[in-house]
Amino acid sequence: MFLSILLAVSVVLVTALTHLGALRWCSGGMAAIPLTPHTRVLAVTVLLFAVHLAEIALYAGVYALAKNALSIGDFAGASLSGALDFFYYSAVTYTSLGIGDIFPTGHMRFLTGVEALNGLLLIAWSSSFLFALMNRQWEWQPCIRPGR
Repeated sequence: MFLSILLAVSVVLVTALTHLGALRWCSGGMAAIPLTPHTRVLAVTVLLFAVHLAEIALYAGVYALAKNALSIGDFAGASLSGALDFFYYSAVTYTSLGIGDIFPTGHMRFLTGVEALNGLLLIAWSSSFLFALMNRQWEWQPCIRPGR
């Protein structure tokens, strides 16, 4: 159990630091790049999507390590045989989609629960960042009032 807790804490710290670095670059380093507001919002959205994919891939690697090298748990249901299968399971867990065709056993259950919570927080963090960015950058056209 200690090993699964150590893995979970480590991957949460790495993903949080990765996310923080990406958001700091979006709000600071990216400011030096001349972009229109709409293009800036699109660029940040694409960058954050890529960061989420990288974090999902990190969890997929941890699952493969935990199953194959550390033997702290396994998966039941559909088989996980390759890297894409681990990535699929991680994406379903990270996004809290939870299809249920693959489910963890042993201490892998703890790691899965931590990934779901971590993914929820990181997705919310990205969403709030995009919301703040759009409030600052997005140009809204005034609406015409009825009856005028």
